[in-house]
Amino acid sequence: MTFKFIKISHNLFFIIFLNFCVFQARPLRASKIPTIKVLILKDNKIRIRADRSIPFTVEGQRFLNKKFKGLTLKIEKNRKIMFFDKNKQKIYDLKNKDKFLVKTSDSRGIWVGQKRYAGKLNIFIGDNNISVVNIIGVENYLSSVVGSEMPTKWPMEALEAQAIASRTYALKQKGNSVFDIDSTNKNQVYNGLESRTFKTKKAVRATRSLVLVYKNKLINALFHSSSAGMTENSQDVWKNKFPYLSSVKDFDKNNPKLKWQKRFSSEELQKLFPSIGGIKQIEILSITNTGRVKNVKIQGDYGSAQFSGLDIRKKMNLKSTLVRFKLIKEDDKPNTTSTTVLEDKPITYLVKAGDNLSDIAYRYNVSLYELVTFNSIKDPTLININQILLIPRNQVKNVSSSDKTLVVSGYGSGHGVGMSQWGAKHMASKGAKAEEILKHFYKGVKIKPFKRYFL
Repeated sequence: MTFKFIKISHNLFFIIFLNFCVFQARPLRASKIPTIKVLILKDNKIRIRADRSIPFTVEGQRFLNKKFKGLTLKIEKNRKIMFFDKNKQKIYDLKNKDKFLVKTSDSRGIWVGQKRYAGKLNIFIGDNNISVVNIIGVENYLSSVVGSEMPTKWPMEALEAQAIASRTYALKQKGNSVFDIDSTNKNQVYNGLESRTFKTKKAVRATRSLVLVYKNKLINALFHSSSAGMTENSQDVWKNKFPYLSSVKDFDKNNPKLKWQKRFSSEELQKLFPSIGGIKQIEILSITNTGRVKNVKIQGDYGSAQFSGLDIRKKMNLKSTLVRFKLIKEDDKPNTTSTTVLEDKPITYLVKAGDNLSDIAYRYNVSLYELVTFNSIKDPTLININQILLIPRNQVKNVSSSDKTLVVSGYGSGHGVGMSQWGAKHMASKGAKAEEILKHFYKGVKIKPFKRYFL
């Protein structure tokens, strides 16, 4: 009996010890979750309010743990002021570099403008604007980012791939003083709690702490919507070359917005390029291997100028730099808005030994996507000697009329570097796992739990 009692006691002690370790480990693990500082709003008027009846707390300057349900900050007539809902007649004057901390115990978060956020808020008073920065654990942040960046009805493996890429990208940005990352597509989109769903939380939990590393360092996990057949080398878009951001085949052909078109009237072109007097002629000077515009030359009424593809995209608000330009003359007939497009017959090319589609596309100033689509090629990596290819013409023609419309025909959406979200969706729908998707778009990477030395 004594022996049995001792044995039972030992077993019981072991169980209690295990439970103690498990329950003690949980808060330790939680404490190691990195936080991220997200710039969510920058304006001259900011409205913050509690979700319902639970007030939030304001700290900073003359306030210490004061509770309120609504707060307004604004800059008007060179005066910076703040007032609270319950006492609007009491106005507090603010100074540059004043800062406040807003926090709540309400799990429903805090409203900033029209969006609701979990975590804490840092408010900074600047010279000409007021900034609101959301301080939040990266895992909670990601459950909203995934739903902001990708439709939640998409396959779970695509959502998990997005979670890992977004976690890597966010942690890579850590280290700035005021905020780490922007909440817009300047970095990655973060729309707060309204974008958090059961599926996004599940995708984040399934990939908890996992990041993409190259030589034991976090990669710059760039992603975009759709590349139109081939992703881009990082060095062909920006100056920096990253081995893991190399051009690969995309699977985004099912994107309903793969092809798009945008038109600019002569008046709009005058406003966009006032220094050179609009656009009389536009010439593509160089393209990347995938057909994206690198440099263009524009001739206007007052002179000419050269622009990078990125500059043109930003100035004209284009979806991508995978574009071609065509000037058309406006119809002279009264009471009509019809136009006449200048069409050119395609070029015939006979494939020679050593040819590949990228080189041919580059040679004739067309995109790889155009070449593949125009010739109904199923596999862009396979072409045969003596195969006849039809190559569309993309030369810009002069139009005699002074009134011209510029037609921009484009493909894909985004910078084209890294993971294609539509490509990820297609791969996931065909049974690919998140790891397979990520290792396709990011060459030579490993997927590991986050460690501080990865930074």
